[in-house]
Amino acid sequence: MRINSRLLILGGIALVSVGVIADTIPTVQIPDSYFLGQAPRSPAIGAETAKTAAAVEKPQAVNGALYAVIAPTYNGAGGTNSYIRLFNGGAATVTFSVTVQGSPSGNTYGTPGTLIQVPTRAAPQYILSSILTLAGAGALTGGDTGYSLYIQSAEPTAGYQHVIFNGVNRFFENVSSCTYLLNQTIRSVVNSVVLTNVHTQVIAAYPSQIEIHNYSNAATTYTAYVIEAGTGVIKGQFGIPIAANASYAMPFSFFASSVGWTPVGAEQHANIVLTNPNGSLPAIVMGQSIVSQDFAGALISMSTACAINAPVVAATGGGDAGGGITY
Repeated sequence: MRINSRLLILGGIALVSVGVIADTIPTVQIPDSYFLGQAPRSPAIGAETAKTAAAVEKPQAVNGALYAVIAPTYNGAGGTNSYIRLFNGGAATVTFSVTVQGSPSGNTYGTPGTLIQVPTRAAPQYILSSILTLAGAGALTGGDTGYSLYIQSAEPTAGYQHVIFNGVNRFFENVSSCTYLLNQTIRSVVNSVVLTNVHTQVIAAYPSQIEIHNYSNAATTYTAYVIEAGTGVIKGQFGIPIAANASYAMPFSFFASSVGWTPVGAEQHANIVLTNPNGSLPAIVMGQSIVSQDFAGALISMSTACAINAPVVAATGGGDAGGGITY
């Protein structure tokens, strides 16, 4: 079949190549009042006059294409706080570089490139205010209404989650917005998939449920590693058989009991890694949900995790070089 790339007809509407219609697309400016957290401006009163564009000093912009960017973030207004979870899938401790930018000014707050060390296999959680303190970032000024985080790491399997929690209404949400998904990048390096920051039994009011689906037409027994997220310490491993084309939903307690781990104290989160021992890429999708006791047992998806870096290779399935991270 030959497809004309210049013109497609879909439901009676002609879709023409961008080069043909680009000049006819109107450009609409976003009103200043739409900057996040900024109240609509009142009309100018009395002698108030607007500065000309030439009179406004502009900061030197940061090339965000070189970073993973977390924006917007929340620093306690209305009870909502951002929590940043930094994941290291590598075989040794790695460094995350975090730069704090102001929005909408783009000004850099505090020390650019603040360094955070994360142990192997760990995913420690930081409330936004802690990262701001580490960076020496002061209060917002000059009309800024929020902070943005620009993150780098040389580790190919580095990742992050951005979740929010409101201490007033007790609502969780995963607000991770990714250029590349963490498991997309993990699968490009090793024959594994990972879930980060699964709630352990220590957070009894918000238990985690693990969801696994095998899209292969053959049953496979995977090796499951259960890891304490704050330190990266492996609590144990076990074989878990997954039937062909089957779906499962299991509480985290199943994984903990399977390795003889009873989380206590600060052991609030776990990372779960499923590895295909035959060296092929995993034919599974894996996710997690929080069962919210505050909302009549509603499931809140916490599955999405982002990669810091692009996938190393275009892994399309059907096999892999094997190996993987040594656990």
